[in-house]
Parts: sequence; structure tokens; C-alpha cells
Amino acid sequence: MKKILCRADGNASVGLGHLYRIFALYEMYKETFDVVLVTREDSALQVFPEEYVVEVIPNKITLEEEPDWLANAFSSEEYSIIADGYQFVSEYQKKIKSLGFFLLYVDDLAREIMSADIVVNHALGYTPERYKTKNKTTFALGTKYGILRPKFLEAAKGSRKIFRINSVFVCFGGADQYDLSLLAVQALLGFDQIKNIHIVLGGAYQHEELFELKKAHSKITLHQNIDEQKMVDLMQSCEFAIAPSSTVLYELCCIKMPVLSGYFVENQKGIYTSFTEQDVVFSGGDFSGYTTEDFKTKISEILAVSDHSEMMQKQAKLFDGKIKQRFLNLLLPVTFREANLADTKLLFDWANDEVVRSNSYNSEEIDFMSHKEWFESKLDDKNQLFFIAVQNNNDIGLIRYTIEEDHAVLGISIAQEHRGKDLAGHMLRESARYYFKSHRLPIFAYIKKENTASIHSFKKAGYTFLRNEEVKGCKSFVYQLESI
Repeated sequence: MKKILCRADGNASVGLGHLYRIFALYEMYKETFDVVLVTREDSALQVFPEEYVVEVIPNKITLEEEPDWLANAFSSEEYSIIADGYQFVSEYQKKIKSLGFFLLYVDDLAREIMSADIVVNHALGYTPERYKTKNKTTFALGTKYGILRPKFLEAAKGSRKIFRINSVFVCFGGADQYDLSLLAVQALLGFDQIKNIHIVLGGAYQHEELFELKKAHSKITLHQNIDEQKMVDLMQSCEFAIAPSSTVLYELCCIKMPVLSGYFVENQKGIYTSFTEQDVVFSGGDFSGYTTEDFKTKISEILAVSDHSEMMQKQAKLFDGKIKQRFLNLLLPVTFREANLADTKLLFDWANDEVVRSNSYNSEEIDFMSHKEWFESKLDDKNQLFFIAVQNNNDIGLIRYTIEEDHAVLGISIAQEHRGKDLAGHMLRESARYYFKSHRLPIFAYIKKENTASIHSFKKAGYTFLRNEEVKGCKSFVYQLESI
């Protein structure tokens, strides 16, 4: 089994955001890979789940020395690295790659020259064109790669209705240098409608006035160091939230509620801009200069809104049930092998699948002997290419190319147990790389107009619309790919 090093740091002084993201990735990968979490000695080790395998880098090892330390401790032939942190700059990435490691880098800022094999940025609005790269980097961008802990991914699947705002969730994390928690709570206390105010404080929070305020107001509850399930439960008990545009905002959108969000550090601006443009949150702007009155004005405007369902519906569309599988696909490459006679029964079963037959232009059931004769003849045909897609040592589907005079016609089928894993676009794109190594003719795909899922997959793989065409009485689209 391939192994992964999850590399991140976090403590009271620098915050825990990068650690919590790497915890989420650890959870996504732990059932498929052997995972080791690597962190520095001065990280907040007490927040690490007890069941995690953790390797500690001594503080005496400098960042410049770290890649060599990792290479001495872990074989690049066995381990891939996932790194989340601003310290992993261009030179660090370059050194990691020179030592032979496969590198996935979690980014927020699109500033560094990327040497990583894969760059993940789960903010909306980023495109590959915003990045500078040294190598052939794959980009995994947007909320479909939202880095969320398992219980939040599960919560994202649910629906929610809010009829009245009584309880408010407030979280600014870390040290909360501007004491925005205090300012927001002071503002909330001015509204009789608000019965409960829950404030989650970061590990580095050291201001004292909020603790004094709590003594005077029973509606205030302070929380620190709460686990994932308690955080989900707490958010679900509230109908409104105030939070910066950081990971906590993604978690709130999984729960679904009106959120007043803004930013007070540079790395929050990207998420803030994209979420406000999508009307997923209420716009708070730059929180760093806020006063109690500023919060009170914004809160008053939000409480005056009678129906928050449209915003919550938009939040529900941010995260689907395929995030974990997308991350698995990033590190579980799809490879191809040529089909052979031993695949006769496998391809027969795939071809007779109900969904495959309904999407085919000839939807009648196929008998085995006819299939066997047909397949044997096609294997001997130099104008037929059969590629079996393989992932994690499992046969997952078939890509077939039929070479004609001025183009090739493509057909695709995916095994039933591997559908819904966001594999089709990946299979189409990677198989095209195989095809174009030895062929120059463009690839045509004929798709029934009602087969919207296939149309989406072909577009995702880079295919473009060519024309409308009727095929065997079925109105169809023809999509083409000329190169990759």
C-alpha cells in the first residue's frame, strides 16, 4: 500500500487552521493509504487525535534542512507528501521534488512558483492561469475540493430550514488580535431577539474583557478546545453565525445558516471575495477596523431579513458528496492496460449493464456468444483500441477507440460499483493521452442529448461541441477533442 506523509504545523501563536485541514485530509486518506502526520516539535500536540500516527520534527531542524530530514526518515519510493502551510515556499517544494517525492501542496494565496505535482486551493474563483509553475502541475480548485472533516461532509448532505434567529455562533479563532469576539458579542447583546450567544475561542485567545462580560450575561457561553462532533452540534444549535472567511466558514456552510463574514488577514480575502460574489454569506468587509457599532449595524440588517432560504440553498450547492472520492482520485492514478481475451466475460457484463444499454444506440440485451465473436474479431482489428481503466489494482471501466478515415470514435463505460466517483472525466482525459501518443486524428464522441451526465464528463475532459446529429433515430450531440 502506498503511504502518505501529511505535513503541517499549528500552535497557539500561529493558529490551528493548517492542522485542522491536514486532519481532514488524514481522515479522507486513512482507509486507503498508510498515513503518517508529520509536525514540528512546537506544534500543539495535545490537539492531535490519539489514534493518529505522528512523527515529530525536532525544533533544531531548520526549514532548509527539513527536506533532507524527511528523505532520511522516509523513502520517496514509498511515501507521497501532502503539505499545508505558508512556510512551504518555492524553494522548499523544489527541494522536496529533487529528492524524488510526489508532492501535493494545499495553497491559499497563489503566490509561490509551484513545483508540486498537485496544487489544491478550495477557494472559489481561482484558475490555473493565476499560478506560476515549474513542473507539469495538476490543479484541484474550488469548493468541490473543500477540505472538510468527515462529520461536516456528512452534515453537508442534509437540508435545513430556519424560521427565527434565537442563537448565534461566533468564532474568530487563533489569538483574535483585534478581539472581534468581544466586539461582536457586545453588539449581539443589544438585540432582545438573541437568546443565546455561543463563542468559540482559539487556543491563543488571551483577552480578559470577554470573560468578565460573560459573568454579567447568562446568555453568553464560551467554548474552547471542542472536538469535531461538539462543533457540529454547536453550529446546528444556532441559526446565525459571525465568522471570518476561513475554514470555519466552510464548516458553517455545511451546516447551513445566514453568516456575516469578512476578513482580517490576507489569506482570508480570496474566500471572502468569492463567497460574497456568490451571495453565499452576508458581506462584512475588512473586520480589522470594526467597532461594536459596525457589528450592530450589520446584525440589524441581517435580522431584518425574513427569509434566508435562498442563501442556504446556495450554501448547499457548495459541497457535494464526492469530495472524499475526488481527493482519493488525486492520489490514486487511473492507468490503462490493453484488453485481451481474458477480459471477454468482464466486458460482456459491463456491456449488458442496464445503464450502459440505455445510453447505447442499440439498447437490446447482448447474448454472450455474439459478444464473444464480436470481441475476438475486434481484438484482431488494427483500427480498434480497447483500454481497460485500472485504479488501485481494480478494473473500473473501458475506453474504446474506433479509428475511421478522418477521426476516431470513442466509447466509454464504467463498472457499476465505480460510478458516482467522479471518474469519467479523469478516464477520458488520461486515455486521450495514451491515444495521442500514437495517433493524430481528432476524437469524436456521440452522445444522446438527454445524457447530461456524459455531456458534463466530456466537457470536463476538454471536449468541445462540434455539431448536432441524428444517430439511429436519436437526437445527439457530437463532441470532439483534437489534442491534449
